[in-house]
Amino acid sequence: MYLNAVDSTPVLRVNRTIYRGEILAAADFAVVQVGSGLDVRAVADSRIGEVLGKAAITDIPAGGLLVDGSWAEASQPVGMARVGVRLAQGRFPAGDLRPGTPLSVVALADSGAEGALPGTVAATLVAAPVAQPDGSLVFDLFVPSDQAETVARLAAGERVSLIQQGSPR
Repeated sequence: MYLNAVDSTPVLRVNRTIYRGEILAAADFAVVQVGSGLDVRAVADSRIGEVLGKAAITDIPAGGLLVDGSWAEASQPVGMARVGVRLAQGRFPAGDLRPGTPLSVVALADSGAEGALPGTVAATLVAAPVAQPDGSLVFDLFVPSDQAETVARLAAGERVSLIQQGSPR
């Protein structure tokens, strides 16, 4: 009888680990009930509109409850452009690459062309890489705006590789 008398509140539970810098999407959350009398600062499900499209400002673990202060407006650093790069296995470091990881984009030689290669471009990983059905991964990178076109053209020609430069933490 006591359980029936307890009020509960619908709140947002995190479905997957969301890393700092990732954009929050509806698929990242589920609605769960928590007791109203508990001292939990979870975000009510009715506030989902405030959350979607924002960027995580902390790592948010899977299975936890979303709390205020863990997201903010998504922003792009001044002087940087966001570029998507699809890379086959072997063209990126194995392991846990998280948003904020510093990388270098390295141009690979074209088998039929001669001449100098563009220099290495410093980059920062924007979001966790996304696996594709063919085994490749798609990376969203911040690169200097004046080098974004070069990176995009090289990536389209499957002529780039990534090097991890160090830990963001």
